[in-house]
Amino acid sequence: MKHQVRLLVALVFTTFTACFSPAALAETLEKVQDWRTVLPDNWGNSEIVSVQVRNSRLALANNIQFDVKSLHGQLLPHQANAPVLLENLSAFDVRVDHAQLRISDDVLQALVQAELQASEAPLRIRQVSTQPGGILITGDIRRLGLWISFSMEGTPTIENGQEITLTPRTLKVAGLPVYKALLATNIQLQSLIDMKSRAVALQGQAMVLRLGQLLQAPKIAFELNSLQLGQGEVQLGLGTSKTGPAFFCKSECPSNFVYTHGGELRAAGMVLAGQPTLVTGISDGSLPIALHDLNRLITTSTVQLRTDGALWISAQEGLLNTDDLLLLATGEKALAQLALLVGTQSDPVTLAVHHATLLSQEGVELRVEKLLASTRSTNLGQLPTAAQTVHVGEISLSETALNTMMNKALFNFKGSPIRKVSATIGEPHLQLALQARPEIFGIPLFWLPAKLSGPLVISNDRQHLEFTPTQVRMFGLSVLPIIKYVGLNLGDLIKIDETAVKLQGNTIRIALGSALPPLRLNTELRAIKNVLRSPLGPYLQVHVGKLTAEKIGEIYNTMELLPLGLWMNTPEFTALGMRTGPTLGHVYNDPRQERLVIDLARYPDLLANATLRLPKTERVWVSMPSQGAGSQHPVQGHRHENQAHQVPHHHQ
Repeated sequence: MKHQVRLLVALVFTTFTACFSPAALAETLEKVQDWRTVLPDNWGNSEIVSVQVRNSRLALANNIQFDVKSLHGQLLPHQANAPVLLENLSAFDVRVDHAQLRISDDVLQALVQAELQASEAPLRIRQVSTQPGGILITGDIRRLGLWISFSMEGTPTIENGQEITLTPRTLKVAGLPVYKALLATNIQLQSLIDMKSRAVALQGQAMVLRLGQLLQAPKIAFELNSLQLGQGEVQLGLGTSKTGPAFFCKSECPSNFVYTHGGELRAAGMVLAGQPTLVTGISDGSLPIALHDLNRLITTSTVQLRTDGALWISAQEGLLNTDDLLLLATGEKALAQLALLVGTQSDPVTLAVHHATLLSQEGVELRVEKLLASTRSTNLGQLPTAAQTVHVGEISLSETALNTMMNKALFNFKGSPIRKVSATIGEPHLQLALQARPEIFGIPLFWLPAKLSGPLVISNDRQHLEFTPTQVRMFGLSVLPIIKYVGLNLGDLIKIDETAVKLQGNTIRIALGSALPPLRLNTELRAIKNVLRSPLGPYLQVHVGKLTAEKIGEIYNTMELLPLGLWMNTPEFTALGMRTGPTLGHVYNDPRQERLVIDLARYPDLLANATLRLPKTERVWVSMPSQGAGSQHPVQGHRHENQAHQVPHHHQ
């Protein structure tokens, strides 16, 4: 795969939750449209991470956050050709092309005071109060070992495109006005207070803030072009122009979002490499982005993929409920026990299936009751699948599935002398009604109806199913004795020599590992049984695996503890361009009482219709949409209609 590393990062979190009554809870929930539709269909490759932000709250710490109305810029790693590590704010810089943001008084005070304290300045800021007409700063200065209160009021201006300069209109020390006295005596405030900080400095009588140096990490490169004072906040315009470029979404845009494209981003064990990624939040609020708490951000988000690798992350969906977390813990414990029983050190990925149905690309329905496998490949979304070693498994093939396999996977090759196969599972024999086109001296004859009956057994090499008919009837006549009498066999009249199926002598040999594309199974056939009475009708029960009989019973007992669905334990998970680090994954159907159906013919739409949750580090939770009607699972884009999954949203 050309782009093996298309990875994911989530920049979202929930600031707080509260308890509502059911009626009030329903009122806070909203339906959200599928925003994957606005992501660009075509995008070029770029080594630089571009970022766009709208109506979001960027937090670098619990007390440091900025309200971003709009932003266009780039994220630049300190090392060339290296990913942007969002968890390490000191490992990358931000270059702002254009931005409009607001800084509250509390945040401004926290930023300045942190810098003063770090530089051991003889000045401390206790409060910043902003009004449309000016800024009032109150604090203390240290003179002769004593802290003395002071206050400064004035209107800030922009200098050099980088600095905010506050020249006081009034200055009080210990409650006494001193500014006019300083001017009259030509004494500068700078000479009275020995400041060592480069971010907060005194120049003459003015206080100077250098915002680019005030933020320790990440470093931000920008040019100040406007400054306005509001009630309790400072509004800044960044960039070379007052009007910014258009957003990626043109006319139809979410009310708040973060959008990235290009380069490579990493965070919380997840990676995003190049593809467009959109993060959205509650429609009538500001999207909170906490770079200092990415694990929490991810646990409260849902993820949906698009077939071309683009990602949509819906923030503020809330945490998984207690029952779901308990289910994951139960699955993790059972899966760990199974891995120990098998000893899969050479194959790092463990796969376990408990009651699921796999549909091959040809529509062959494999009912898997239990199956334990391992593989070396971590790309679990690729087709054909990577080779998988099946240690133990129980697979059922109904008459319908057997007919589909015969007609669409075995005898569908060009020039096949067998067609229109209809199988009937009996005891002990299998009956096949079909049309055959024999040939004599290389000359094909007419299509002739035939009925074959005989046992279906396992070959000596345990790699094939063998069907050797004991009866072959045409037009009601038994023709097998005649064929034998003239010294021929079925293989002399009907030529079949394919990878998945061969006719050798009178025996049809089916290579089960090649008959079910795109599945590539490395295993052995252990037993086969014809089951006639079941609610699903007659079926073939096939046991596969490479383990000894002593271990099979213990593994099956352990698998009974495994919650229904498909489980995986892998050091890395890749599908549709998304990759995580060490992952415990669970694919299930909702409602859970319905059997999980994985239709490989619908790949990659299958994953594009799933909802992914990351409840905690090294956990991936995948919810498959129900194949039948009536599923109430709250897939992404419906926040959240199912009462069992509803989460109160607090509007900010």
